[in-house]
Amino acid sequence: MHLDMRPVRTAYIEAALPQGKNMADQIRLDRFLADAGIGSRAEVKKLIRSGRVFVNTERAKQPEQKVSPDQDEILVDQAPVRPSVSQTLMLNKPAGVISATKDAHEKTVLDLIQEPYASKLHPVGRLDKDTEGLLLLTEDGALSHALLSPKKHVVKTYFAVVSGAPDQEIIRGFRDGIGIGEKKKTLPARLVFLSAADCAMTADGEGTVCTAITADSENTACTAAAADAENSVSGHVEITGLGSISPDDLARCKEGECCAVVSISEGKFHQIKRMFGAFGRQVLFLKRLSMGAVALDPCLKPGQYRPLTEEERKLLTDAPHAVHEEGPCQ
Repeated sequence: MHLDMRPVRTAYIEAALPQGKNMADQIRLDRFLADAGIGSRAEVKKLIRSGRVFVNTERAKQPEQKVSPDQDEILVDQAPVRPSVSQTLMLNKPAGVISATKDAHEKTVLDLIQEPYASKLHPVGRLDKDTEGLLLLTEDGALSHALLSPKKHVVKTYFAVVSGAPDQEIIRGFRDGIGIGEKKKTLPARLVFLSAADCAMTADGEGTVCTAITADSENTACTAAAADAENSVSGHVEITGLGSISPDDLARCKEGECCAVVSISEGKFHQIKRMFGAFGRQVLFLKRLSMGAVALDPCLKPGQYRPLTEEERKLLTDAPHAVHEEGPCQ
């Protein structure tokens, strides 16, 4: 006679797990302790076998014991151990530093991080050595994948100083896609020129549209943030939906040059430089302003960093294309 054991096995599994626990949420005890910074895997195994680790008031006996970090109380030498939270930092990358974890000859972005967990971090994507601005550093592999996957089309916005004068043809080219020596054209990109006369040239309307930057206009592409305005940074120019630009960066534009703000949803090698190069232009300065819904904190000087806020982390995962709103420096 054939016996179907599947119902019996299911009942056994359910009985083996405490009520309310999910096997998918469980991990090995030694891995949990190592991830929490208690020690290496070998060191925490010794702690467990020496009887110094307790799980829900019971002495742990085996390193491979499964625990639920969010539900179980885990003690080492009577001190509670909390689940580790993956670190993600916002760095204002300076020029002259490469986007790598280590290098035998060049200074890397991790060399700027003075934190005990620095060695666990990796840059989310890369900025060229001479490019400045927003670079996220994280130990969260899933976050990196979500932001870098070509299928996600996460928007990155840059401020650039470009040779020559603003040109409507370049704006249309960025909007329609440009051939830069690869099989396919670039995806549509948004380009806004800022002329020396403090105006914005956009692709809207017929011909060249140049709109003066003012603090009180509701229809401009650019708005100068008033020094006493709530949630603004004094002197910065806010590009609607794109980010803010400091007075020092705006002052980089010299005679025969122009400032521009570019938003792309790809990450090809030297992409912005190659896009302008297709029109015979040279990018003289490049700075990333934002990635997804998170913009560079204008209070961070080159080389400075800070942890992402909970709101910023949520924006990256839940609303990567939302418009960022600037806040005042604290």
